[in-house]
Amino acid sequence: MRAPDDERFFDVAIDLLCHLDFGGYFRRLNPAWERTLGWTVEELMSRPFIEFVHPDDRERTLKQNRDVRDGAQALGFENRYLCRDGSYRWLLWNAAPDPTGGVIYSVARDITARKDAEAERERLVAELQAALVEVKALRAILPICSYCRKVRDDSDYWHTVEGYFATHTNTRFSHGICPSCMVTEVEPQFADS
Repeated sequence: MRAPDDERFFDVAIDLLCHLDFGGYFRRLNPAWERTLGWTVEELMSRPFIEFVHPDDRERTLKQNRDVRDGAQALGFENRYLCRDGSYRWLLWNAAPDPTGGVIYSVARDITARKDAEAERERLVAELQAALVEVKALRAILPICSYCRKVRDDSDYWHTVEGYFATHTNTRFSHGICPSCMVTEVEPQFADS
């Protein structure tokens, strides 16, 4: 390909493309960086790249960077980058060194939506597991008074059915009248008056 074709490819890529020198500075960035992180290309190139990496990811990122400088390829490396608005975006990296030029060629993809979906899935799984524990607990035999219908807990305290379930589960009660009680309890009261 000719050089103008290379430039056009670099400029229209959806993924974040960059050249990083061995000193830790970006030397070339495509416009996707500005769209994704909100920083201008000039701002990104004026500071060491590590300043944009989430503090919890810096040690791993520096190690990965050293490995690539030493000739290894980075395939599927993930870390978080600071956006201009203070939020972080998850990036998935592939990188390879150019030992003759002291440059690392890298491609990053924004995987924040995927990470958010994974976190939501984990939250839902935990919620389902907690619900399963509650269901298993409800399968146990509950001592209930034959007269007042109170339930005894593990500490030998007696509670109303509603109170017991409110304490031991996420169950909330609404009250109504079943058809049988309507006929036997409520209607006779109206008939008497």
